[in-house]
Amino acid sequence: MEKREIYTSIRKTIMIMVSYVLIAVAVSALVFTQTDLLILKIFGVLIDVVIAAAFVFTFRKMLNRKPLFVFDENGVTDYSKPEDIITLPWNQLMSVGLKAANSNDLMLNIVGYKTADQLDNITPEIRQQLAANDNKAYYALEVSGLWVARKDIRETFEWMKETIPALNGEIQFVDFEDPLAKLGKKF
Repeated sequence: MEKREIYTSIRKTIMIMVSYVLIAVAVSALVFTQTDLLILKIFGVLIDVVIAAAFVFTFRKMLNRKPLFVFDENGVTDYSKPEDIITLPWNQLMSVGLKAANSNDLMLNIVGYKTADQLDNITPEIRQQLAANDNKAYYALEVSGLWVARKDIRETFEWMKETIPALNGEIQFVDFEDPLAKLGKKF
């Protein structure tokens, strides 16, 4: 099986950083040209500091690109939260679907489960889920269209549709159907 990785989109990351700069410039322009109140100027500077910190965080994230998701012989691994890495084996996936994250972006939804013997840390919530669900803890992994290019999400979905049924024939695939595309068409 070929290994597939999903990374954050450089283009989307740059667009987010440009947005940070534009917001900071707008806030600065407003507080330094439209008011004489010292408290508003201090508040504007604080907002700019927070935006600058977000810019630096995003820039560092862009330079230190690590995969968000890895698809390999072990299954799908979610690295989006380094403190909570989750691997779901192929035979324990239940569904893979595309849905609209907003009017522009797609989101890849991967639903699967782990059994109690596969879990390292069992919290009271997970223990309750295991008891209620035949010793299974369910997970929904989501690849967000905010950080990942639509093309990469679509290609990964198509790759999974072609590759995964050989490993798990019971998995359900749900493609995104734009309800607005049907408007104006005769049924």
